Amino acid sequence: MSWSILNFTGEEIINLATEIEKAGKSFYEAAAQKVDIPEVSALFKALGNEEEKHIEDFQSLKKHLDGSFTPEESYPGEYRDYLKAIIDNHVFNIKNVDEFAMGAVVAREALAVALRFEKDSIMIFQEFMKVVDEPGRIIVQKLIDQEKEHIGLLARLNKIKW
Repeated sequence: MSWSILNFTGEEIINLATEIEKAGKSFYEAAAQKVDIPEVSALFKALGNEEEKHIEDFQSLKKHLDGSFTPEESYPGEYRDYLKAIIDNHVFNIKNVDEFAMGAVVAREALAVALRFEKDSIMIFQEFMKVVDEPGRIIVQKLIDQEKEHIGLLARLNKIKW
């Protein structure tokens, strides 16, 4: 899977966020079927459902795009380059989600992938705060807070000695 931003637009960012959430949903659903620890499997099922809700939330954000956003740049294209670097290094952009899911048999490894997914997603979602209006920022902040909760749940399970 490869994502890119050719010309920076708020709608393009929202579409990217939707694709990121779809990738997370696919990973969680597949990993829930394969992982070797029932507690981790149950959490992955729940997180897959949460990602579905996030997809719906991002689609609703399109009406909140702020067309006046102009990034501060020290050179033309700096912000686009920054976003491209974040996107290119997102965990599910490096390898196909299916490859990660196929290897998600060992709970500890699946949890590590899930933690990176959530962290990478937060970094991208924080950029959305700049391209939506005030009601949109409230929605994006809610999504970021939910992703942080996911990290907490994953981290707690990751500390258990399986």
